[in-house]
Amino acid sequence: MAPTYRRVKGSNLTPDEVDDNFEGLDERLTEVENNPPAAVGISNITVVGTQMTIYLADATVLGPYTLPQANFRPSVVAEISAATHTPALGDANSYKRCTNAGGCVVTVPLNADVPFPIDTELGYLQADDGPVTFEVSTDGPTLNPVPSFLAQTAQQGALVTLKKVGEDEWDIGGWLAADVTA
Repeated sequence: MAPTYRRVKGSNLTPDEVDDNFEGLDERLTEVENNPPAAVGISNITVVGTQMTIYLADATVLGPYTLPQANFRPSVVAEISAATHTPALGDANSYKRCTNAGGCVVTVPLNADVPFPIDTELGYLQADDGPVTFEVSTDGPTLNPVPSFLAQTAQQGALVTLKKVGEDEWDIGGWLAADVTA
């Protein structure tokens, strides 16, 4: 039974019409309680990066939803005693102690050569007198140090972190040497 609406009728409802409305609602609710609709199952779930999409059996698509990620914590601690270092994929989210007394030149590779995921971090500590200097090949990538500072550690004990923010772009932050020529 269809409900009777006051705005459609154009006047107040009679007590019987109000009761009929409640009775109709009760009947429909009882029908749903006694015969619930069949659940629609999940047919597939896909995850691309941090995006999850759920596909139901009736072709309904839910999402994409952003999956939470754990906070970064360097899990690889190693020592670099050489005068040069080029990070490899195994160095992702690592912490390197550069111990060469003459310093260490870190050459940041292009994404085409070493495809670090965006959000990768590389930490470098100047553990001796020589600075840790960050360079790129002639065709990139782009390094973004703090303005008025060099892409190199300031002194022994200085820690610098590189953060990949684009396909061939890295931000550099930490205890950097001041650019005294600017």
